[in-house]
Amino acid sequence: MNYNVVLLVDSSMIGGIETHLVELSKLLSRNHIECSILFYKHHCNQGFYDMLDKENISYDFLQGNINSLLKKLSSFNNQTVIHTHGYKAGILGRIACKVTNKRCISTFHAGEAGTGKVKLYNKLDRWLCALSTNFAVSNKIKDTLRNAHLMENFISLQHTKYIPPNNLNKPMRIGFVGRLSFEKGPDIFFQLAKNMQQNKGVEFHVFGQGPLQSDIPVLNNLLYHGLTDRGAIWEKIDALLICSREEGLPMTLLEAMSQRKFIISSSVGAIPSIIEDSKTGFLMPEGDANDCQKRIEQLLLLPNVQKLKMLDNAYNMLDERFSGKKQFLLLQQAYTGQDVTEFLPNF
Repeated sequence: MNYNVVLLVDSSMIGGIETHLVELSKLLSRNHIECSILFYKHHCNQGFYDMLDKENISYDFLQGNINSLLKKLSSFNNQTVIHTHGYKAGILGRIACKVTNKRCISTFHAGEAGTGKVKLYNKLDRWLCALSTNFAVSNKIKDTLRNAHLMENFISLQHTKYIPPNNLNKPMRIGFVGRLSFEKGPDIFFQLAKNMQQNKGVEFHVFGQGPLQSDIPVLNNLLYHGLTDRGAIWEKIDALLICSREEGLPMTLLEAMSQRKFIISSSVGAIPSIIEDSKTGFLMPEGDANDCQKRIEQLLLLPNVQKLKMLDNAYNMLDERFSGKKQFLLLQQAYTGQDVTEFLPNF
C-alpha cells in the first residue's frame, strides 16, 4: 500500500478506545499497512503501553500542546494519514491536519454526551467533523453527526478448535469489565451482588478502575480485581454483565463473545443490534438489579446443550460481522481518499 497511518489519541486509561486501537493496529498490520500510535501527551498509562509492547505496536508521545502536534505532523510525508480517536485528539487533530495539509479520518466512540467541560468538548468535536472523514461505531452516534458513516467495532478471532467447558454446572462467575463510572452502572452490579448473596450458584467479579471504585461493597460473593490484563480477565469469568446506562458499541462485548462467554446486557447503544435475546445472549429492557437477577437465574436454569448453542450462535455472528473483514474495506476507501459513500457494505 502507498500510505501509512498514524492513530492520534489522548489516552490516560484502558477502556474501549484503547482496546479498539490495539485491534485496529493489528488489522492494519495484517493487511500490510504501516501504522503507529501517537499520544498527544504522556499520561503514564503504563498498563496500556505494556499492552502495545506485547503486540509489537509502535508508539510515540507529543508534549501535550498544539505546537508539538503541528511540528510532528509537518514532519510526516504526504502519504501519511492521521486517524483520530476521542474528542481531544479529534478537535486538535482536525485543526492540525487542516494547517499541515494532511488527510484526517476520525472515529467517534462515545455514546454519552458528558457533563460540564466534557459536554462542551463533545459539542466542539462534532462541530469540527466537517474537517474530516468520519466513522461512528453505532447508528446512534452516527445520527448525531452531519457527515459520518457506520463502522462497527471489530476484533481479531483465533480460529482454534473450541473445547466446551466441563464445569457448566459449577458456580457461574459473573463479571463487570470496564470503567467504574456512573454511565457504566457499577452501582447496579454492586446492588445485584448484595441481592444475590444467598445464591451459592453465582460469584461476582469486578475488573477496572474509576470514580466509583470506593463504593465497592465488602461482600462474600464479590471479588475486586482492579486493572487486569485483558487476556487474564476471561479466564476468571463465565458471563459478562453489561449494566450500562449509556454505550456505543463496547469492545468488551466483542472480546467476551470471542472468548465464548455468556452475555447479559442492558438494551443501550448498538447492543440490541448485536445481541438477539435468548439466542446470542440475554437483553434486559430495564437493566436494573432486579432485571439482572432475573436474567442470571434464567441462564442458570438453561440446559447445557442450550448454553453451548448460545455460545456458538454468538461466536458465528461475531465472525461474520465483527472480524474486521468488512471494516478494512471501508478504512481503505477512507485512507486512500475515495468516496466512502460509494462503498458502504451492508453490515
